[in-house]
Amino acid sequence: MTTSRRSWSEPGLRAQLMALMDTVFPGLARVIERARALGAAWEDVTTPFVASADGAPVSQVSVLCLATVLDGRPTDVGCIHAVCTHPAHRRQGHFASAMRAALVFCDERYPAALLCTAQPELYEPFGFRVVDEHKVVAGAAPRLDRRPMRPFRLADEEDCAIFQRLASRRAPASTRLGVTGPAAVFVVNELDRPLFYAEDLGAIVSLEIAGDVLCLYDVVAAELPPLDEILHRLPAPVRRVELFACPDALGMAGTAEPHVFVDGDDAVGGAGAVRLMVRGPFPEGPLILPRPFRC
Repeated sequence: MTTSRRSWSEPGLRAQLMALMDTVFPGLARVIERARALGAAWEDVTTPFVASADGAPVSQVSVLCLATVLDGRPTDVGCIHAVCTHPAHRRQGHFASAMRAALVFCDERYPAALLCTAQPELYEPFGFRVVDEHKVVAGAAPRLDRRPMRPFRLADEEDCAIFQRLASRRAPASTRLGVTGPAAVFVVNELDRPLFYAEDLGAIVSLEIAGDVLCLYDVVAAELPPLDEILHRLPAPVRRVELFACPDALGMAGTAEPHVFVDGDDAVGGAGAVRLMVRGPFPEGPLILPRPFRC
């Protein structure tokens, strides 16, 4: 077994790693390729640490740099993601070897590292701890007295150009725990999720409306609009708002409620809960890592 930091530019490595990821996470390679065609290249933002057997990659742990604001301070954080081991090579030490190499890389560059996982027990031996997350909920008076936001599609060439312009200078959705990039992660995660655009606010909003409940996940804007301005422009009226971010930057007053994500989607409790884990100093709660940047 050999383990080392690798480069996506190495001949043949990209195809091998994509095949490995697609074996463990079926469909991921297709999403990455779609995002790459939109100018959001995975290989531009992530560094793979690869364990090989007989000259072929069998396990990888990748690291990307999340540009965050933590307790009011711009802070780059190492994000462990795309962790996978070929089923035929598990329980042979490949994952541990790749993880150790990735953490040496993180410790040399970042004050903290984080990851999202449904298997916290795998990462606790490496110094990661679970951080409880909370959404913020509040009532809302139903109203639609502005022109509603229009649907926004990252796969559309003009919309993608708007996104790239706003993402390049976006304000954090929170000054307690806000993430401003890289934009490629947002594209991979939100490519097929509901997005809306309020042109007069210069804001792209990641949201879902279920009945009269608004689930608000992220806002991409150079200057964040107040929550009230977003509510005026919803495609349908709501009576309850659930914000999956710290509420400070949007001016939302509400109650913090415990929340977990399940299998990459939004849900409370249950099996397969995907937990946020942190290694190193991190703000005290209540807080939540925004969905578009959960890797």
